[in-house]
Order: sequence, then structure tokens, then C-alpha cells
Amino acid sequence: MKKNNTLKVVLFAILITYLLTWLLPITYYYGGVQTDARIPVGLFDIFNYPIMSIGIFGQSVIYIIIVGIFYSVFEKTGVYRKVADKIAKLFKGKEIIFFLTVVTLLSVIVAFCGFGYELVFLLPLLAAIILLMGYDKLTVAITLIGSVAVGYMGSLYASSVVGNYIDQLSTSYSDLIWFRLIMLLVGIAILCFNILWRIKKKDIKKDDDKELIPEKVRTVFKKGKEKSSWPAIVVFDLVLVLMVFSSINFVNAFGVTIFQTFHEKVLSFDILEPISNLLNFLSTHGLKFLSGLSKSAAGADYLIFAKLLGSAITSTSYLGNWTVAEFSIVIILATIVLALIYHIKPSDLLENCKDGFKKFALPAILVLLAYTVLITTNYSPIVLTIVNPLMQITNGFNSIWLSITMFVTSVFYVDPYYIAGMSLPYVMGIIEDTSTYPLIEFICQAMQGLSALIAPTSLVLLAVISYLKINYTTWLKTIWKFFLELFVVAFILFIIVLLI
Repeated sequence: MKKNNTLKVVLFAILITYLLTWLLPITYYYGGVQTDARIPVGLFDIFNYPIMSIGIFGQSVIYIIIVGIFYSVFEKTGVYRKVADKIAKLFKGKEIIFFLTVVTLLSVIVAFCGFGYELVFLLPLLAAIILLMGYDKLTVAITLIGSVAVGYMGSLYASSVVGNYIDQLSTSYSDLIWFRLIMLLVGIAILCFNILWRIKKKDIKKDDDKELIPEKVRTVFKKGKEKSSWPAIVVFDLVLVLMVFSSINFVNAFGVTIFQTFHEKVLSFDILEPISNLLNFLSTHGLKFLSGLSKSAAGADYLIFAKLLGSAITSTSYLGNWTVAEFSIVIILATIVLALIYHIKPSDLLENCKDGFKKFALPAILVLLAYTVLITTNYSPIVLTIVNPLMQITNGFNSIWLSITMFVTSVFYVDPYYIAGMSLPYVMGIIEDTSTYPLIEFICQAMQGLSALIAPTSLVLLAVISYLKINYTTWLKTIWKFFLELFVVAFILFIIVLLI
């Protein structure tokens, strides 16, 4: 196998970004397009920007490491390999059902929850199952990364994808909902076709895949009886369900506020309030000597649940608004529960932590480096310098130039929050026809999905192929046809929207 070049590709992308800050003036939008002198990346900036990435986006890096530790402990229980074996045997000879089910579920989850690199939580298990079925690492990568790209392009209610663009453009989740749904369904069909066509042609090269398959571990009680698998399965399922459920945009997309209201009431519950009410009742019914205690209790507060949960759980941490910070906490707790249930010794647990860190260190580092590109272009805003000439070619809306603009923006700004915030005020200044804004939003999410497939700064791409040890160039050679197919479908839908 050729030496993995993904790290070199990412470092080269950072180098190109640094060089562009020396060559291009900065451009930003503030009541109009403003151009100013260059802000080149200096010697200290070269080292400072990655450090800043840790400070701002460190939660994403820690999340990936925590997933690695969880799987290392999960493997120690012996259940990881058992589950992978059973699923692989269940779908042996039923590849169409397996890949159609997996791709549909992953794409729909992304369309509703906006997961990207967060799906790393499923990567090791998915890889083990597909490899045990007799397929290779590229099949794993195509399945997961392709599903994320399709989910982005057909995003329906994800606050972290379509929600960011809607906030900037003041559009609605219902705008072009049927076209986004068509993009999602057609994308799923095309992805499944590409996967099944590839495995049917037996275009699969087996190499060092064994290291991605968990070892068979037999855990037994002191009496020699093998420990049950169901506790670990329940823990894993609970984590996954909680991650999905807690990321559905209940409030803004569906107008459901029950979880937000419940969360606020729990955090604001004052344990002294019922005591104060009781003392006040007793003091007004003959026990006047308690009036002093009643006033003292009324003047104090003790938000018991807020204190028990800690400052990490804020008023915005309600179900439907969780991020990798809350996911990380849940996975840590799940890891501890597994260690306790399966009697994993502290020394073994520490060793598992080391193994998990080693396996996921490179994916975490690459995600951090991708964020470094975002930091660089935020402090030296050169992206509008690149795309402004394209947008000025025609007056008003043009789907081709806008698509190129949003694709380039997605490559540099990495995260949809920054993609929307740094580009759409400029786009709205150039295109004043608000009737085109729903299509602009559709183009934004479509280009974000396409960039997730091939951009050297795509977070999900870097996390997946680095864990699987796939060359970036090998990936491009494998995925370019699927990229073009999605590109064509997206533009056909754009044209149809323009014609109706």
C-alpha cells in the first residue's frame, strides 16, 4: 500500500492559504464591498493559528478522541466484535438491503440533524461490519462520506446546515422543501447504485484492513460464565438515539418547545421554594415563630438541579440543541458504565484510553488543521477577493457563478455557520431580489455537500479517510464520478426552480 498522503495534502492546503494572504488584498462586506491592504500570515501566526483552533474548536477534537476511547473499551467487553459478526452474517448475500438501509438511515439523520464528522461515532462499527462482509475500506468511506454529502445537499430541517442559511437569508424551512427532498432521495439512490455497482464489479482491493476489525474477546465472571452482551448493546444504542434525538431542530423547524420548557423548569427549580411556602403556611396558621425562617427561606435560592448538573449544562442545552460538547459528556459516561458493568480494571481502562487515543489522534489532528484554514481566512479575509470577480460577471442572480462562489467559500470556511455568516451578507448585497433567496439557500447547502466529498478541508472526509488510512488521491480517483453525478442532479433541480 502506498504511504498515506492525507496529512501532506492538508498541510499543503494550509500553505496555499498562507501564501494567498501574501498575494491577495483582503475584501469584506460592510454596507458594500470593501477592499483593503493585505494581512499576510507572519512567522508567529503560522504557529498561533493552530493554537487558536484548539481554543475555539477544541471540543471537536476532544470529541473524536473520546469516540476512540469509547470504542477501545467497547472492544474490551467483547460485544463490539460479536455485534459486528452477527450483522455481517445477517446481511451476507443481502448487500442491496444492507447498503440501502445504511445509506438511507445515515442520509436522513444528516438531513434532520446536520451531522458531519459527528458520525465518526458510527465509523468503527460500520467499518468492522463492511470489512467482515468481505468489502474494503473504500466501500466504508464511500458509504459514510457519501451519506453525509447527500444529507447536506438534501438537508431538510438541520439547524446546523439549512438553519444557518435560513437565519441569514430570512427564508423558511418550508421553502423549496420538495426540491430538497427530491435531492435527498435521488442522492440516496445514486449513492446506493455506485456502491452496489462497485462491489458487483468486484473493484475491491484487500490490504491491511485487519487492524480495523476488533479482536474477539471473551469476558467471563469469576465462576466462568460468559458475560451477557445486552448491557453493552443497550448502552451503545442509548448513546446513538440520544445523539440523534437531541439534535433534531424541534423549536425552530417544528415549533415544539416542550423540551426547551422542561429544560428551563428543571434548571430553575429552587428546592427552597416549597420549604419557604410550607413555613409561610405554618406561620400564618398559628406557628408565628416560624415567620422568621419563612422570610429567610424566601430570600434565598438553591437551584438544586442546576448545581447538580453543573455549569456545562446551560439554558441552551435542551434536547434539540445539543452539540459535540454534550455528546462528549454522554460518551464519557457511557464508557465509564461499560467499564463498571464488565469489570474492566483501572489499569486496563488506562491502556484502553491510550489505544483509543492512538487510533484517533490523526483524525483529530487533521480536523484541527482544517479549522486552521478557517482561522486564517477569518483573520485575513481573502475569500471574497477570490469570488467577487465571479459574482460581478453578471448583474444580479446567476446560479453558475453563485454555485462556484459557495463551493469555494465552503472549502475555506469549513463550517456552515461561518460559510453562511461570512458569505451571505455579501451575496445579499449583490443580489437584492429576495424571491431568489430560497434558491440561494438551496445552492448553499448543495455546494456544502459537494465540497464535503472532495475538499481537502472537509471535516468528515479527513476524519474518515485518516482513520481508514486511505490516500486522499486514491479517494479522489474513486469518488469523482459520484461527485459529477450529484453535481448534474443539483443543477437540473436549480434550473427547474428557475423555470417555475
